[in-house]
Amino acid sequence: MDTSAVTHQTYNKGELTQLLDIARDAIRGHFSEKAISTSAPKIEHYNRKMLQPAACFVTLEVNGQLQGCIGSTIATKPLILEMHNKAIGSAYEDRRFMPLAEDQLDDLSIEVEVLSPLVIQPFSTEAELFEYLSHSKQGVLLTDRHVQTVVLPSAWRRGLSTLQFIQLLKQKAGWSTNYWSDSMVIKTFTTCALKENFNTIRGKYF
Repeated sequence: MDTSAVTHQTYNKGELTQLLDIARDAIRGHFSEKAISTSAPKIEHYNRKMLQPAACFVTLEVNGQLQGCIGSTIATKPLILEMHNKAIGSAYEDRRFMPLAEDQLDDLSIEVEVLSPLVIQPFSTEAELFEYLSHSKQGVLLTDRHVQTVVLPSAWRRGLSTLQFIQLLKQKAGWSTNYWSDSMVIKTFTTCALKENFNTIRGKYF
């Protein structure tokens, strides 16, 4: 049985563009004289699909360098509200980086990713995970006791090898490169994603 085949909501380019606009407005609202809350999306402007709870991530880059990445793997809020909150978090609350500055906006890109449901994989060894990822370039969530680490499917676009992808997971968790545990829980997922320049003229994407 292919455990990666899970029925889940998918989002077309128009819907992903709406989510990008929500993220953009959340970031722009921080520099507005009005309260940031005024940039929150209005529920009545979106269809039922966009109001369903969904897990998502927002990734920001400035001149191609990571500037912030905040998200969730569990769906708890309507997607449009979750996207708004994660955009603010990515821009101003990611402790790895200084808060986004207004003079960085011209060089800023935004990527939104909506996660599929997580699939628990029955792998007991790192070799099994390696084999799976070698032919299925998905996102991975590893949990061992109280430590959790996640790498999004978009990381594959950076040209990572399967070994480098797994090492990145371990690095983010603070584990050594040869660490593995019998208590490791492996979950995989896919995303619907779209990336855009902050100041993109509508209709021009990359």
